[in-house]
Amino acid sequence: MSEPPSTAGAAAADALGRADLGAAEELARAALAERDALSARLTLAQALAWQGRGHEADAVLAEVDPAALAETDLIAWALPRAANQFWMLDEPERATAFLRSTRARLRSATTIDALLSTFAMNAGSPQRALELAETVLAAPDADHRAIGWAASAAALSSARMGRFAPVDRLAAQAIAAGNPGLLRFTSAFGQTTALVLDGDLDGAEKLAHALVSDAHPARAIGQLLVADVLLARGCVDEAVPLLRESAKALAVTGYSWGPLAWMLLAQALGQQGLAVDAAKALSRAESRHGLKSMLFAPELALARAWTCAARRDNVAAVAAAREAARAATRGGQSAVALRALHDAVRLGDTRATDGVLALDIDCMFARLTLDHARALKDGDEIALASVAKNYSRCGYSRAI
Repeated sequence: MSEPPSTAGAAAADALGRADLGAAEELARAALAERDALSARLTLAQALAWQGRGHEADAVLAEVDPAALAETDLIAWALPRAANQFWMLDEPERATAFLRSTRARLRSATTIDALLSTFAMNAGSPQRALELAETVLAAPDADHRAIGWAASAAALSSARMGRFAPVDRLAAQAIAAGNPGLLRFTSAFGQTTALVLDGDLDGAEKLAHALVSDAHPARAIGQLLVADVLLARGCVDEAVPLLRESAKALAVTGYSWGPLAWMLLAQALGQQGLAVDAAKALSRAESRHGLKSMLFAPELALARAWTCAARRDNVAAVAAAREAARAATRGGQSAVALRALHDAVRLGDTRATDGVLALDIDCMFARLTLDHARALKDGDEIALASVAKNYSRCGYSRAI
């Protein structure tokens, strides 16, 4: 930044890094009252945006004249403005175009590419996101902002693509970058995804629980991650109240987590057999889903599958689960396709075996799902009983 932050400005930035958004907003306003410093203005805008107050954040950022900014400050201003446009204002195309036009004015585009990586991931292109992120992380001029965005996007993209080995390392890079606080949930989702499929459900649940705090929206997103692990365990009754709270809290924000919360809630309610409630949650998920949450298109299809199952329409349920697996496969999300095929088998799909084999993922969950699919295809009751015991022994207590 061209000017060092004041004491209040530094405290505001620290609060933002901890995702204590209320404190960050209050301290940033105090800093701006002392001096109209760009650093305090950016902290205030991010604190407002992350609380779901996108129009207020946009107004704060609109008071800056980009033509008067040096390149470093231009990047610092462009990133939160684009992020706010993408998520909170629900204008992903405008945000991407804005970032690309800004990129053309810069000598170094590393930090811009880091955010474009996150945009690509959320728009349903994890392979493109990973390519951008790897370029950023290999760049000698990548600053902490670039590393934070790129490493967190790479962690989640890698996990959903079924590449589990680098996830913890990437998450550690994102955490070490320390910017910004809410990116911790993106990298953590990559970690819990990998842990769940590798069979370490206790580790996944512990990690997710550690992210649940009293601050909004950290509490809601943390609970969503806990609930996702609980659904993998088969603990639907425990997941539902967490998802209800998360979906309600996130509904007033523009986060991609919001549609995902409704998707998972619809799945859980469908598994409970609550057809009407599942349909309501599904409707809310569909109305909030768009380009910024396209990464979670397979979860939306699974929400439809379990809603159909709750209506006892098994043919439509299996068809929707197959579509979830196809959508995940088209997007390169092999790990998500595996979870979709597992649900398809649970719903009675006797043709899932080839799909599981085609994914070529070697993990605990893949082996269990393959055994399950083969036993169902063969109509082998003894084998199904054995599969159920193996699921339970590995922590997926009610996953059949």
